[in-house]
Amino acid sequence: MSDTPLTDAIRRYRSAVSSRLHVPSHGGGPGSPALEELFGDLLSWDVTEQPELDDLSHPDGPIAEAQAAAAAFFGAAEAFYLTGGATLGLQAAVFAALAGGGALLAARDSHRSLLGPVLATGAEIVLLDPRRDPGSGASLGPSADDVVRALDAAPDIRAILVNYPSYLGVAPDLAGIADAAHERGVLVIADAAHGAHFGLDPRLPRPALELGADFAVLGMHKTGGALTQSGMLLLGERAAPRSASAGLAVGLLGTSSPSYLLLVSIEQAVHDMRHAMPGRLARAIDAAAGVRGPARVEVTAPQDPLRVAFRSRVAQEIVESLALAGIRGEYVDGDTALYCVPFGAQAADLERLRQEVALLPAPPPAAEMPLRSPARIGPRGALLAGRRTVHLGEAEGWIAADIVAPVPPGIPVLWPGERITRETARYLASEASQGRRIMGVDHEQVWVVAE
Repeated sequence: MSDTPLTDAIRRYRSAVSSRLHVPSHGGGPGSPALEELFGDLLSWDVTEQPELDDLSHPDGPIAEAQAAAAAFFGAAEAFYLTGGATLGLQAAVFAALAGGGALLAARDSHRSLLGPVLATGAEIVLLDPRRDPGSGASLGPSADDVVRALDAAPDIRAILVNYPSYLGVAPDLAGIADAAHERGVLVIADAAHGAHFGLDPRLPRPALELGADFAVLGMHKTGGALTQSGMLLLGERAAPRSASAGLAVGLLGTSSPSYLLLVSIEQAVHDMRHAMPGRLARAIDAAAGVRGPARVEVTAPQDPLRVAFRSRVAQEIVESLALAGIRGEYVDGDTALYCVPFGAQAADLERLRQEVALLPAPPPAAEMPLRSPARIGPRGALLAGRRTVHLGEAEGWIAADIVAPVPPGIPVLWPGERITRETARYLASEASQGRRIMGVDHEQVWVVAE
C-alpha cells in the first residue's frame, strides 16, 4: 500500500484530465505564460478540490488517508494537515483546549500567533517568565515547579502552552510539566513548530506527544522539510475527544482554498521522515557538531544540535561578513546570532561559519533577568480598547495595547494587556536606539491603552 495517497491521486488526475475548466485560472500552466516559464510543470500540480482529490475541510479520500498515515507515524490519535503553518495549528489547539472556557497558562516568550485564538475565544492568559540559562541567558522555559505553583494559584486554568523547543532549540521539561498538568485535569499544548524532526535521531530531543503533550503543533516547513506555510496538528489520546472542535477551528480559521502544493509537500515530507531523512539528519548533526567554540550557546537542557547559536559583542559584524560571502543565517538579536543547519548539510557547507565561531572568545555571562511574578492579562480587551502612543521614556506604568516584539524572531517582550515596567521600557528604548526592528514600536513610540 502506498504511503503517499494524495500524491498518487494527483498523478492520476494529471494524466486523465486534458482540459481544466475550473480554478485556478492558470489552468495548470497555459493560462499564465510568466508563471509557466518560472515554475514549469510544477503548475500542473497546483490543483483544487475535485471529487478524486478530496477536500481538506471534510476529508474522506486521499487527504484523509494521508492524515491517518501521518497520525500513525507520529503516534497520534489524529493528525490535521495545515496550509496556514504552525500558526493555524496553534490557534486550533488553543480553541479546542479552551472550548469549555477557562484560562491559558503560557510563558512570556510564547510566539505572537497565540493572540489569534485568544482574541477569538476571549480567554485570559496567565503569563510565566521562563527560566534563563545563567551563562547564555537562553530561555529554558518554565520549570515543572513553576507550573505547579501557577496552576495551584489559578484553578481556572484549563490548558498550558509549552514552547517545545524554543527558537534556539532548547527543550524544557515537558514530561514533568505534563505530569503536573494532568494531575490537575489541565491539557498540554506543545508549540513544537521547531520540533517536527524530534525523535528521528537519538541525539535529538524526544517528540512532544511521547512526553505527554495532548496537542503538538508542528511547523512542517521549519524542521520537517515541507514547503513554507506547511504545518500539522497532532492530537494525543487525551485530546481525541476535542477532535471536532480542533477540526472546526482549522476550517474556520484556515483558508477555504488550501494549496495542494503544500498538502503534497507535507505528505512527501512525512515520506522522507520514514525513509531518507534519518540518514540526512545524522550527517547534518555531525556537520553542526563541528562548529565549536566557547561562544556557542549550549545549555544543560536537551537542545536541538542543528541550531547553531553563538554570543558575541561582534555578532552583527560576523553575520554581515558571512552574508557578504553568500552565507545567510536565521537572525541576529543583539549579541546572539542563530544559524539553522538544514537536513543533509555537509561539513563543507558550514566551514566558514566553523572558522568564525572557533575564533570567538567566551562572552561574559548574560545580564541576569529577575523572574517576575505571574501576570494575568486579558489581551482581547486591550486589543479592542481605545489606544494612543507614548514615548518609551514615558511608558512605565501604561498598559500595552498591542504586541511588542523584536523581529525576528517575533517573540513578544510585551503582550496586550500587560503593564509596562521600567526595566522593559528601558530595554526597548535601548534596542530601538540601536536601530533594532521592533513590532509595536515606531520612532520610540509604543501603543498603549488610552486610560
